[in-house]
Formats: sequence, C-alpha cells, structure tokens
Amino acid sequence: MSDLSTTYMGLQLKNPIIVSSSRLTYDLEKVKQCEQAGAGAVVLKSLFEEQINVSSDRMIGELNFDAYTDAYDYFEETSKDFYINEYLELVEQAKASVSIPVIASVNCVSDGNWIDYAERFQKMGADALELNVFIIPADTDTPGEVIEKKYVDILKKVKSRVNIPVALKLGSQFSGLASTMKRFSDEGADGLVLFNRFYKPDIDIEEFRIKPAHVYSAPEEMAFTLQWIAILAGKVKADLAATTGVQSSSDIIKQILAGAKVVEMCSVLMKEGVDQIEGYISEIREYMQRKGFNSLDDFRGKMSQESLEHPEAYERSQYIKAIVGIY
Repeated sequence: MSDLSTTYMGLQLKNPIIVSSSRLTYDLEKVKQCEQAGAGAVVLKSLFEEQINVSSDRMIGELNFDAYTDAYDYFEETSKDFYINEYLELVEQAKASVSIPVIASVNCVSDGNWIDYAERFQKMGADALELNVFIIPADTDTPGEVIEKKYVDILKKVKSRVNIPVALKLGSQFSGLASTMKRFSDEGADGLVLFNRFYKPDIDIEEFRIKPAHVYSAPEEMAFTLQWIAILAGKVKADLAATTGVQSSSDIIKQILAGAKVVEMCSVLMKEGVDQIEGYISEIREYMQRKGFNSLDDFRGKMSQESLEHPEAYERSQYIKAIVGIY
C-alpha cells in the first residue's frame, strides 16, 4: 500500500491533510471528529489577540485607572486570562484525547503582551504553534520594510519563548514576495503557510453598509498558492504548507507536486463535512499506485520551479494572459 506519511516542521503526520483553524477545530468533539475522519493533524481555531484586548476593555468598562490602579490591573489580567485559560484547556484536552499532532494558533497583529502566553501553549502540550499574522499595509506613510520587520519581530519573540516548531500563516501582500518569504525562513520560521485568506469587504448599495464578500474559498483561488509553492520549494529552509482553494484530492496532489509538505483544508470541509478526508486519502493512494509512487517523497517537488526544464513557466504572467486571449 502506498505510504502517505510525511513530516511537517519535524512532526510526524500519517498523511499530508491538516484541518486548518476554523469552527471545525474549535472544541474537543470537533477535533476528535477530524481525527476519526482521517486528518493528519489539526490547527485549533485561532485565539485572537484583538478579541482578548476588546473583551478586556469591555470587562474593565469605565473603571478609572488613576483612582483604582490595583483593581484595574486585576480586571485587566483576569479578563485576558479567561480567554487564554479557555484556550489552554482546549489544547490540553485535545492532546490527551487524540493521537495526531495538535497545532495551537494565534491570530495576531502586533508583538504585544500575548507573546507572554506562548510558553503556556507549549506547557499544555501543543505540538507546534501557528502564527496567523496580518498587519494591514494601509498606512501610506509606512514603507514595506517597516511592516516586514514587525513580522520578524513577532516571530523572533515567540521563538525565544518556545522550543516547539513555529509556522507563519501569511498573506501575499509583500512587495518582494520571494525574498520576504526567504527572510522569514532564515529568521527562524519552521513552516510557511501560504496563503491566508483574509476578510474581504463588499458594499451593500441599498443599505449603504459594509458586508462580507464570499466567506468560502473557491477552487480557482488555489492557482496563486500553487504558483508560489512551486517557486519557493527548495529555495527556503522552512516547510511549505499550501492553503486556500484546496478542495479535492487532485488539488492536494498538485500542491505536493509543486513542493508542499502538507495542505491545510477548511472551506470544502465546512461545506461537505470532514468525512470527505477519507475519500481524498483513497484517491491519492489510487493515483500513487497508478503512477508507481510508493511515498509522497517520490513525487514531491517533481513540478517545482527548480525541477522543471523550463522554470520560467511559473513567471510568465503577462505572456500567459496574451496567449489565452485575455487581451
């Protein structure tokens, strides 16, 4: 039988399918269902830095800091600890209940006080930590290198607190994408999860309000990730995880051919159920048997840029538009 096992950031996975941070992984029963369905690992639903801060502010309310310093400090720490402790309990319960790797996740926008909690994720048994970072490059006076440095600062501070592997889950809003990804890898990221799918706003023209655009990813969104996995494979030390638009066994195979170690799946599993994982595994095995591959390493990176006779194929964006008649 074909061997689907793989390693990711030094972790041993029985297959390359990871259920990504979502409501599919927000409580213990959901995590158990993911394991039963055949997932190779899970990323627990993210703990949001902003949520902790907003909730803390609400609990403190109108308490005057100058008049009630001790009370202010108490309520601030108590409110933050409530969410942290709830999350730590999930990490501990998940590790005690499933045999697959459990990856904790933090959605962060700064290198704030939340970093003090990184060690506690490790103590509760988290196998790795995924930093879901997005610093919006919306300030016209802030150059790209300043924003990139903030990412590096977050990574370094977390890495100084923990011994478990740390992955960066990133968007694509960087000016020198390949160079920036290499920098993150060189600065200590054990994994790069490409690419995050952020909230996209839409406008209701009748009610004059902002509303969310499509929540779920679409299959066509995978092409961009596939291109950059293929470009970066073999050129960065960090393990590459592909996400966004991965919705079938064929998509998983493509990402491995491009050079991904694992894939993180969410939208299709939320729509169709985690039981789909078993089918993906069977279809990947059938493909491997048909092609004579005994392990994922037999074809991982076979279609990466550095493996192709004509590697420029991954960079011909304007040329491709022209030959297919877009303009």
